[in-house]
Amino acid sequence: MQDQELAGRWNRLGAVLIDAALLIVPDVAVSLPSTPEALRLAGALVGFAILVWQIVWLTTRGQTVGKRALGLRIVRRDTLVNGGFVTNVILRSFVNGLLCLIPFYFLVDSLLIFRADRRCLHDLIAGTCVVSGQPEDAAAVPAPAPAAGA
Repeated sequence: MQDQELAGRWNRLGAVLIDAALLIVPDVAVSLPSTPEALRLAGALVGFAILVWQIVWLTTRGQTVGKRALGLRIVRRDTLVNGGFVTNVILRSFVNGLLCLIPFYFLVDSLLIFRADRRCLHDLIAGTCVVSGQPEDAAAVPAPAPAAGA
Protein backbone atom coordinates (compact mmCIF):
# COMPACT_ATOMS: atom_id res chain seq x y z
CA MET A 1 0.00 0.00 0.00
CA GLN A 2 1.65 3.25 -1.10
CA ASP A 3 2.76 5.37 1.89
CA GLN A 4 -0.12 4.43 4.20
CA GLU A 5 0.24 1.81 6.90
CA LEU A 6 -2.66 -0.61 7.14
CA ALA A 7 -4.45 -0.49 10.47
CA GLY A 8 -3.72 -3.35 12.83
CA ARG A 9 -6.38 -5.99 13.38
CA TRP A 10 -6.50 -5.38 17.16
CA ASN A 11 -6.85 -1.62 16.66
CA ARG A 12 -9.74 -2.18 14.26
CA LEU A 13 -11.42 -4.47 16.78
CA GLY A 14 -10.90 -1.89 19.52
CA ALA A 15 -12.49 0.82 17.39
CA VAL A 16 -15.53 -1.36 16.68
CA LEU A 17 -15.92 -2.12 20.40
CA ILE A 18 -15.79 1.60 21.29
CA ASP A 19 -18.40 2.41 18.65
CA ALA A 20 -20.63 -0.46 19.80
CA ALA A 21 -20.41 0.67 23.43
CA LEU A 22 -21.43 4.20 22.42
CA LEU A 23 -24.61 2.85 20.85
CA ILE A 24 -25.39 0.09 23.35
CA VAL A 25 -25.43 2.25 26.49
CA PRO A 26 -28.27 4.56 25.32
CA ASP A 27 -30.10 1.55 23.84
CA VAL A 28 -30.06 -0.25 27.19
CA ALA A 29 -31.41 2.86 28.93
CA VAL A 30 -34.26 3.02 26.42
CA SER A 31 -35.17 -0.67 26.52
CA LEU A 32 -35.26 -1.50 30.24
CA PRO A 33 -38.88 -1.84 31.42
CA SER A 34 -38.08 -0.13 34.75
CA THR A 35 -36.57 2.94 33.09
CA PRO A 36 -38.61 6.11 33.71
CA GLU A 37 -40.17 7.63 30.60
CA ALA A 38 -38.01 10.79 30.81
CA LEU A 39 -34.83 8.69 30.88
CA ARG A 40 -36.09 6.65 27.93
CA LEU A 41 -36.55 9.84 25.94
CA ALA A 42 -33.11 11.11 26.97
CA GLY A 43 -31.52 7.79 26.01
CA ALA A 44 -33.23 7.84 22.62
CA LEU A 45 -32.04 11.41 21.98
CA VAL A 46 -28.47 10.59 23.04
CA GLY A 47 -28.47 7.49 20.82
CA PHE A 48 -29.76 9.51 17.87
CA ALA A 49 -27.15 12.24 18.48
CA ILE A 50 -24.35 9.66 18.54
CA LEU A 51 -25.63 8.12 15.30
CA VAL A 52 -25.69 11.54 13.60
CA TRP A 53 -22.20 12.31 14.98
CA GLN A 54 -20.87 9.02 13.56
CA ILE A 55 -22.44 9.71 10.14
CA VAL A 56 -20.98 13.23 9.99
CA TRP A 57 -17.48 12.01 10.91
CA LEU A 58 -17.68 9.06 8.51
CA THR A 59 -18.65 11.46 5.74
CA THR A 60 -16.21 14.28 6.47
CA ARG A 61 -13.25 12.49 8.11
CA GLY A 62 -13.54 8.80 7.20
CA GLN A 63 -13.65 8.04 10.92
CA THR A 64 -15.99 6.94 13.65
CA VAL A 65 -15.45 7.97 17.26
CA GLY A 66 -13.69 4.65 17.89
CA LYS A 67 -11.45 5.00 14.84
CA ARG A 68 -10.53 8.55 15.82
CA ALA A 69 -9.72 7.45 19.38
CA LEU A 70 -7.35 4.78 18.06
CA GLY A 71 -5.84 6.85 15.24
CA LEU A 72 -7.44 5.00 12.32
CA ARG A 73 -9.31 6.17 9.24
CA ILE A 74 -11.16 4.74 6.26
CA VAL A 75 -9.83 5.56 2.78
CA ARG A 76 -10.70 4.53 -0.76
CA ARG A 77 -8.23 1.83 -1.69
CA ASP A 78 -7.57 3.27 -5.15
CA THR A 79 -6.99 6.91 -4.15
CA LEU A 80 -6.19 6.72 -0.40
CA VAL A 81 -8.63 9.56 0.28
CA ASN A 82 -11.84 9.64 2.29
CA GLY A 83 -14.71 8.12 0.31
CA GLY A 84 -17.39 10.34 1.83
CA PHE A 85 -21.06 9.62 2.45
CA VAL A 86 -21.81 7.07 -0.28
CA THR A 87 -18.71 4.95 0.29
CA ASN A 88 -18.45 5.13 4.08
CA VAL A 89 -22.07 5.41 5.19
CA ILE A 90 -24.15 3.80 2.45
CA LEU A 91 -21.83 1.00 1.28
CA ARG A 92 -19.75 0.24 4.38
CA SER A 93 -22.45 0.76 6.99
CA PHE A 94 -25.96 0.56 5.55
CA VAL A 95 -25.48 -2.11 2.87
CA ASN A 96 -23.24 -4.10 5.21
CA GLY A 97 -25.92 -3.86 7.93
CA LEU A 98 -28.54 -5.23 5.55
CA LEU A 99 -26.25 -8.07 4.52
CA CYS A 100 -25.83 -9.00 8.19
CA LEU A 101 -29.39 -10.35 7.97
CA ILE A 102 -27.94 -13.25 5.94
CA PRO A 103 -26.94 -16.11 8.24
CA PHE A 104 -23.17 -16.32 8.80
CA TYR A 105 -22.50 -13.13 6.79
CA PHE A 106 -21.15 -11.34 9.88
CA LEU A 107 -18.77 -14.23 10.57
CA VAL A 108 -17.44 -14.32 6.99
CA ASP A 109 -17.14 -10.52 6.93
CA SER A 110 -15.18 -10.52 10.19
CA LEU A 111 -12.88 -13.43 9.32
CA LEU A 112 -11.69 -11.76 6.12
CA ILE A 113 -9.65 -9.40 8.34
CA PHE A 114 -7.07 -12.21 8.42
CA ARG A 115 -6.30 -11.80 4.71
CA ALA A 116 -2.93 -10.27 3.88
CA ASP A 117 -4.56 -6.95 2.90
CA ARG A 118 -6.69 -6.91 6.13
CA ARG A 119 -9.83 -6.02 4.18
CA CYS A 120 -13.16 -7.33 5.41
CA LEU A 121 -16.04 -8.08 3.08
CA HIS A 122 -17.53 -4.61 3.72
CA ASP A 123 -14.17 -3.11 2.64
CA LEU A 124 -14.29 -5.12 -0.59
CA ILE A 125 -17.89 -4.01 -1.25
CA ALA A 126 -17.05 -0.33 -0.68
CA GLY A 127 -13.56 -0.37 -2.23
CA THR A 128 -11.98 0.81 1.02
CA CYS A 129 -9.26 -0.05 3.48
CA VAL A 130 -8.52 1.14 7.00
CA VAL A 131 -5.17 2.83 7.61
CA SER A 132 -3.33 4.24 10.58
CA GLY A 133 -3.19 8.00 11.03
CA GLN A 134 -5.48 10.96 11.33
CA PRO A 135 -6.90 12.79 8.29
CA GLU A 136 -4.74 15.64 6.99
CA ASP A 137 -7.41 18.12 8.11
CA ALA A 138 -7.42 16.75 11.68
CA ALA A 139 -6.61 20.21 12.98
CA ALA A 140 -9.96 21.41 11.59
CA VAL A 141 -11.86 19.29 14.11
CA PRO A 142 -10.59 19.88 17.63
CA ALA A 143 -9.72 16.89 19.79
CA PRO A 144 -11.72 16.45 22.99
CA ALA A 145 -10.38 18.56 25.86
CA PRO A 146 -8.65 16.65 28.68
CA ALA A 147 -10.60 16.25 31.90
CA ALA A 148 -9.92 18.78 34.64
CA GLY A 149 -7.09 17.68 36.89
CA ALA A 150 -5.79 15.16 34.35
